[in-house]
Amino acid sequence: MPFFSKEEAFDFIKKELGANPEKIFSDISSEPVAAASLGQVYKANLDGIQVAIKVQRPGLLELIALDIFVIRFLADMTQKNF
Repeated sequence: MPFFSKEEAFDFIKKELGANPEKIFSDISSEPVAAASLGQVYKANLDGIQVAIKVQRPGLLELIALDIFVIRFLADMTQKNF
């Protein structure tokens, strides 16, 4: 999956943790080190400990809800036709 923007990721961190990432972590990578279907990961330093910050992909809830709807629809159609 492609990376999503740093701004979106840091806004999500701020929303979830209640403060800008730069105020919580003494150091945080400006670019993600990995990305997947559910989110992406940043390296950071928290109280002298190297940590990984996993950030949920924007709109994930809506994507999962749509996937579940499609699966249910297809299951219903399959039951009616077979």
